[in-house]
Amino acid sequence: MKTPASASETTVSQAVTKGSCPICEILKDFQWTLAETTQPQANLRLCNFHVWALARSRGKLSRSTPGETVTSVFLDILKSPLVGKARTEECTLCHRVLAEEVARLRELAQRFQSPMFVQWMTSHGSLCLDHAPKLKEFVPLRMRPAIDKIVERNRSELERELEAFREQLRHGIHEGGGILGRVAEFLVGQRGL
Repeated sequence: MKTPASASETTVSQAVTKGSCPICEILKDFQWTLAETTQPQANLRLCNFHVWALARSRGKLSRSTPGETVTSVFLDILKSPLVGKARTEECTLCHRVLAEEVARLRELAQRFQSPMFVQWMTSHGSLCLDHAPKLKEFVPLRMRPAIDKIVERNRSELERELEAFREQLRHGIHEGGGILGRVAEFLVGQRGL
């Protein structure tokens, strides 16, 4: 079943061309759309990240219907027995993100059935250290070495870029710091996932 957050979904085909882990890219978009479409509901439990995601997503939309919706969500929580923040495993939105992650890992695994796609991914694609082993669970054993090649190529490229950035820093040149975010994503996945 598609969730309301799927309305503006990024496809795997679109995400693989963005130069970062396609699952992270999809889940980042899904998570923010989810925060903007969350409706008041009974027993809504939210973790620290998702409470702040709801609050943050309203800044630019404070005079819109979504802003009114988040206000209603927060009022419902305040009027209910207060139980504090939910642990990640209890968070309603975390459960939805996890379900989307599994669906998208399956979708990406299906794409790995195409030899041309595997060839493109091993030459150009990216996977983070969080999603690569998860993807292996959904692909046939014969495809797992290709995932290892993708990760190793990503690691080598990031290492070279980071070494070059460190050399720039030694010369007082601070442009190009986006490499730090790319390395962080490679190491631990997209922030908040």
